[in-house]
Amino acid sequence: MKKKILILTSDPLSINYEIIKKSIFFFNKQNKNDYIFVGCKKDFIKNTKLNKTNLNFINIEKSSSIKSYLKNCFEVSFNLLQNKKAHGLINLPLNKKFLPKKYPGFTEYIADYFNLKNQETMLLYNQNFSVSPNTTHLLLKHVSKKLNFETINKNILNINFFFKKIIGIKTPRLGLMGLNPHNGIDFKNTTEENKILIPALKYNQKRGIKILGLLSPDFAFLTMKEKKINCLVGNYHDQVLPIFKFINKFKAINITLGLPFLRISPDHGTAIDIKGKNKANPESFLYALNFFEKYFNKI
Repeated sequence: MKKKILILTSDPLSINYEIIKKSIFFFNKQNKNDYIFVGCKKDFIKNTKLNKTNLNFINIEKSSSIKSYLKNCFEVSFNLLQNKKAHGLINLPLNKKFLPKKYPGFTEYIADYFNLKNQETMLLYNQNFSVSPNTTHLLLKHVSKKLNFETINKNILNINFFFKKIIGIKTPRLGLMGLNPHNGIDFKNTTEENKILIPALKYNQKRGIKILGLLSPDFAFLTMKEKKINCLVGNYHDQVLPIFKFINKFKAINITLGLPFLRISPDHGTAIDIKGKNKANPESFLYALNFFEKYFNKI
């Protein structure tokens, strides 16, 4: 049976319509899943000039308030997912200002909506290697306060489960990075490595998860290939994302783990500075679509 994958057209002020238009060939072929767009069809046709397509659409009328319009799109999509009438979600990029103020990103927003607050894990995926930050969209000065034993264990468990159940790797290999330079060995005071990270590492090794560490932050990426690490677990957003994006560029996706379905988004932002200039790169969106095609029977 075909799975139903929802695609939120999301932020109408972004490059999203251009990305969809450049990816239209994907929807004109036989696919393993059914893909259903959620958004304003009239606005979609106006911006893409694609008025003669076979795209499936759940039409949400666009109001004068973009925030209100997007909230309606989210709630319709979430309701379908809750009631098992859809099986996966791709949300195209949106400006975080359109989310309720208490949420630093869509990852946290969707987890809270499904009553799974603090159970979510952000994973940046590429088939060659992936990364995951133990904390997400925080000011750097708050990272140490938010880093704790329970959060690390939850993330490691979610990542290990994902690679086993969805990707099909019998024994995933994870790597846990330290927080401080050289894993804190140059500092006399007790560090996060001693208080939190090493205990979490040992605990997960004892419960049978193949996790290496602690890996020194300045050398971790260089050891990934040699140690055949599937996912490198860092401790804050910019400890792992910049190098990952530099290496993989647009051939990567952002996946939220810990939900009863897979939520994926392209690994880039709204890029409003290039809107209308025909410069938008659709590769990450296509990567998300092809991920669902490849693993449709595991969803």
